[in-house]
Amino acid sequence: MTESEIRLDRECPDVPPLTSAMLSDEQLFDAEGKPHPQVLADHFVSEGRLTESQTARILTRATAMLREEPNLVRVKAPVVIVGDIHGQFYDLLKMFEVAGAMPPNSRFVFLGDYVDRGYFSVECFLYLLALKIHHPNDVIMLRGNHECRHLTRHFTFRIECVYKYSEALYDACMSAFDALPLAAVVSDQLFCVHGGISPDLQTLEDVNQIHRISDPPKSGLFCDLLWSDPDPKFGSESLLTPVFPPNTVRGCSYRYT
Repeated sequence: MTESEIRLDRECPDVPPLTSAMLSDEQLFDAEGKPHPQVLADHFVSEGRLTESQTARILTRATAMLREEPNLVRVKAPVVIVGDIHGQFYDLLKMFEVAGAMPPNSRFVFLGDYVDRGYFSVECFLYLLALKIHHPNDVIMLRGNHECRHLTRHFTFRIECVYKYSEALYDACMSAFDALPLAAVVSDQLFCVHGGISPDLQTLEDVNQIHRISDPPKSGLFCDLLWSDPDPKFGSESLLTPVFPPNTVRGCSYRYT
């Protein structure tokens, strides 16, 4: 093929091209130093990236906010409760569209697992943190079992951080993960958590007694809130069924009946 025969037109001209431009600080942050969520979303939709200093500003501010929240966050209904996102940024935006309103016109509780598996884990986490910074009482972000050092190294998040940014970004995300609350209660009726209940959970106050600013341990209430699962025979147990049989599939924690 000669140079004159090489096609320079795009195969799908109606699909916007990806961007190579970087946002300036003036474009990304408002007068109070808060990141504009919509500017960030539009930039990420075009697969744009931020500078290292911009990601550090978002993560540092959000981590400080998250550390001030209790282990157990109390939320008033109505709320939209959102499960695993796993790096699917475009699905995350679609979820907000289906919900029908953005914060602060609607309140959201996210149950964790923002990262790994999908290709846009960094974008998902930074965008949700931007929303959290602007609407701290309307965006509740809980910790999932993937928000830890072990799984993010085993799956894809650390690789994605280093490929798109650096090891320093990964370390900053780990600090943010450590600060995430562990559970929420909606209108004193719904107990929201990534995993499930635990034999060590007797009262809600037990959750607030956990020292959460660390990687999750391999056993105990902290572990169970992130890792326990409903038993496959849930609803059809016999009187001889253990209430909390070992979770042999996970290799840790329990199944609850």
